[in-house]
Amino acid sequence: MRILFLPKLLPRANIVGGPILIYHRIKNLHAMGHNITVIAPAYTEEDRKDRSLEPFCEEVIKIASARERTSEEVEALHEKLQRPRFFFTGDGAYDEKIEHAFREILKRKHFDAVIAEYSMMGQYIEANAKAIPAETLKVISVHECYTKALELRRKKGERISEETIEEMRNYEFKMYSVADLILTLTPEDAEILANYEPSLRERIRVVPHGVDTSFYTPPKVKTWERNTKNILFVGNFQHYPNVDAVKNFINYCWNKVSEAVPDAKFYAIGFNPPEELLRLRNKRVFVQHGGSNENVRRFYWNSDVFVAPIELGTGFRGKILEAMACALPVVATSLATFGINPTHGKNIFIADDYETFSKYVIMLLKDANLRRKIGEDALALARRFDHRCAAEKLERVLNEAKERGKGRRRE
Repeated sequence: MRILFLPKLLPRANIVGGPILIYHRIKNLHAMGHNITVIAPAYTEEDRKDRSLEPFCEEVIKIASARERTSEEVEALHEKLQRPRFFFTGDGAYDEKIEHAFREILKRKHFDAVIAEYSMMGQYIEANAKAIPAETLKVISVHECYTKALELRRKKGERISEETIEEMRNYEFKMYSVADLILTLTPEDAEILANYEPSLRERIRVVPHGVDTSFYTPPKVKTWERNTKNILFVGNFQHYPNVDAVKNFINYCWNKVSEAVPDAKFYAIGFNPPEELLRLRNKRVFVQHGGSNENVRRFYWNSDVFVAPIELGTGFRGKILEAMACALPVVATSLATFGINPTHGKNIFIADDYETFSKYVIMLLKDANLRRKIGEDALALARRFDHRCAAEKLERVLNEAKERGKGRRRE
């Protein structure tokens, strides 16, 4: 197949989070014989210089773009395009240069499928649906249901109006309605979308991401073979649920943990930590930029417990599989485990109240044998989520959708 990807961030090898997962998706599809083209925003000098995706693509089109706009610019676009303001700032924000590149490439190349990676990029498919040939699959890969995310944030106390949520729901599901195929990363996310709009159910397919088990491996000295007490969280801090997760741990767990384990240390590592997290640092709480994935891997290797106190957002938490692939025991909320299907008490500890969450962290820090048991079983689970398997599932889903489309056109 010839496939055009529209990701909201440039997929590249040396990065943490969603872009590395899409990088592996593309890399494996290429190895399976598919021809890949990518149009992506290039926000940073690193993006503009990076060449790691090029060996796996026919063409990589990078668009110099900006994440931020003034409120006046946002209002003007909101009035002109009639989309929620959310779509005009942040990663994947609307850019007329990306839209122009998309329209132009549709004129000079035929694709079997166009895949918008992240719903944010679905705006280009929705706005240009008539320019996409009927035989080309229109695919939106939903990493997070934005409507559900807003509802979760409001439930937690954030001031978000009913009108804002309704506007988001109307446009988000308008996007999905023009897609031939809607991908989710977890069965739970598939059910969330279908509950909002039952008519989409037959077009939704679950295609999980994976983990690079050749890169994320157990360290030479395992956590149960040393006497450190390091707690780790990893995440892209431009995605607010990760900011919220760190605040959850520090506000609701850290005092209990540090009293029970006086030599414990907490590390929050990720891209672009905001000032509200940097202010929380002290002699035993560290918040810092993660840097390369090699550097992040060192944090996994030097840690004893990984925590994922996530209350917001939906989607697939690749960070949990990375930790598990390093044989690092994990304590997580149930929301954080969507799509992984771990077994509480066997390969993870799951808790949705912070008294219990703290108890599990303390238990693991104090018991090396428990860390070994949970860590070894977590490693076995992670090895079932190889990137190649995820790409093969995507290939099957695309082929099935193509066949369904041919049948409908013959009718």
